Amino acid sequence: MEETDPFAEAVTRLSDEGLALEITGRTFRLVDPVRGDAGAAALRLLGMVQAAAPVAIATHGPTQVAAAVWAPPHLYVVRWARNRWVVGYRLAAGSRPNDHVRSEGRIPGHLETGHWYETVPDEVSETFDGVGLSLASAPFPVPAQPVSEAPVSPRRSASGSSGRSSAEKAPPARPAPRRIAPKPAPAAKAPPPPTSKVCPGCNMRRTLTQFAPGSDLCVDCRE
Repeated sequence: MEETDPFAEAVTRLSDEGLALEITGRTFRLVDPVRGDAGAAALRLLGMVQAAAPVAIATHGPTQVAAAVWAPPHLYVVRWARNRWVVGYRLAAGSRPNDHVRSEGRIPGHLETGHWYETVPDEVSETFDGVGLSLASAPFPVPAQPVSEAPVSPRRSASGSSGRSSAEKAPPARPAPRRIAPKPAPAAKAPPPPTSKVCPGCNMRRTLTQFAPGSDLCVDCRE
C-alpha cells in the first residue's frame, strides 16, 4: 500500500478550501489577503496542515503580515507591522496547535517560551530557515501603518484670544490657611495679704490684730 506524503495531503486540503497558494520550501503563502488578524488566520490554517510538520503558513491582512511555524514541539508566530514581533511556544508532548486553537481560539500564554523584536535566538532563525521562511524580510509587503495624529492646539479666535489659558482652566487655588495666634495666658493674680501669723512665743497662729505694731509676739506673750 502506497504511503501518502503528509505535505502533499496538506497541499490538497488547502487547495480544496479554494485558497490560492504559493509554496516556498515547506511554507504555504496565501496569495489573497485574509480578513481580520493575520496572525490568528495563520494559526487557524496551520492547524489544518499540522500533520505535515515542519510546516509554515504565511498570511497578510489589512494591517499586518504574519506567519506561523510548527516544528514539534515548538510553535512560533511572527507578525510584521510597525515592527517585527516573534513569539515562541513549547507545546506538551503529543499536543498540536489545533488542540488549543480549536478549543480556546489561541495558544495559552503559559506555554510561551519567549518573545523577540529585533534580535532572535539562532535556533529560532534556523527553524524559520528550515521551512523556507526568512525572518529578515516579510513574505508579503507590510501594509502602511496609520500615522498617529499630533494633538491639535486650540485656534486663536478672530479677536486674538486663544481661549482660556491654562491658568484659567485650572481650578482656583485654595486660600492659605489662616494662622490663629495663641491666646496669651492670663496674668497670675497676686496672693491676698496675710491676715494671720504664728507667734514665736506661744507657737500659735493668731490674727494680725492680736499683735502689737512692730512686735512679733502676740499681746498675751507680751504681758
